[in-house]
Amino acid sequence: MNANKPVSKLLLLESDTARAEAIAQIGAAHECACVPVRREALTAALKTHYDLGGVLLGEDFGGSREAAAAVAVALEAERPELPIVLRRASTGRVDELPEPLRRVPCGSWFESEPETLSSALEAHVFSHDYPDPLVDGITDMTLGRLRGLFPDLELNWDTPGIVRDRIIFGEVLTLIPIETAWCRGWLLMQTEEMPLIELLPPRAGRDESSDFRDVNGVLAELTNLVWGAFRNRYLGNARAADEADRGRAQVQVQVPLLINHRRRYLSFGSDNPQLCIKYRLTCPATGREVVIDQRFVFSLGWSREGFDETAAQAAAAAVEEQASGELELF
Repeated sequence: MNANKPVSKLLLLESDTARAEAIAQIGAAHECACVPVRREALTAALKTHYDLGGVLLGEDFGGSREAAAAVAVALEAERPELPIVLRRASTGRVDELPEPLRRVPCGSWFESEPETLSSALEAHVFSHDYPDPLVDGITDMTLGRLRGLFPDLELNWDTPGIVRDRIIFGEVLTLIPIETAWCRGWLLMQTEEMPLIELLPPRAGRDESSDFRDVNGVLAELTNLVWGAFRNRYLGNARAADEADRGRAQVQVQVPLLINHRRRYLSFGSDNPQLCIKYRLTCPATGREVVIDQRFVFSLGWSREGFDETAAQAAAAAVEEQASGELELF
């Protein structure tokens, strides 16, 4: 199994522990990491997990259908971007359910037919297919740039995730547009300010109030380097595919970004799931750690069929051959 194959983190809302474990096993077989949550801990879980791909809700979560309906309403208000998949206890009539359980969930599955859960996950959680070579390429190029910027730190990364949440992580965020023939969107990098300050090279007088600009500069440089690597590796696809369109005016849709600082909310104007990879930098001497959260948000265009890793590898090889002694600025 490819360790870089994207998974999706799902909140698992089931009152029965044995049932929750069985559902989690089904989810694990379909690249889902289920996080069981008790009813009384749901509010805290929503504050802790900012990178969810969806919710699995039992129709009797909390002890009754009415209690589950109240949870559905609360989730709709708090995190409307998260798809909710409802577990039905039987294939009985839908109109027997409380109105919120008919309206809020985007799909349902039946406990007696586990295969219906697989179909629901494919339709509502993994509607975007990010090919393994793309994820591997992104991880490889990012790790190389991180090692160049932080040669003295230990580097690890989490399994990539498919995220539908729009919650901002940390205090520092950079954005840069990306575009090839098969994708248009944004590269996003975000982190917490103070943990990164603590891992920067020692300097007299370094503190949070005076050196936040150093964090800004490092994250911006990292974003620029990763963008440049992505451009070099994948722009070859765009050049070949766009050759026939040269000289013809093209109208491209633009969607404004929406940022709500108070709610730590960032919207790219589409429902497309984000590809998220977390990189963890650790100081071997002190054990201090910082997380760099990387997102690829193909909100303006995406074509799985248009991705060609062979062409990407050829483009990357050509760039490497030309890079002997030359410095390219992006």
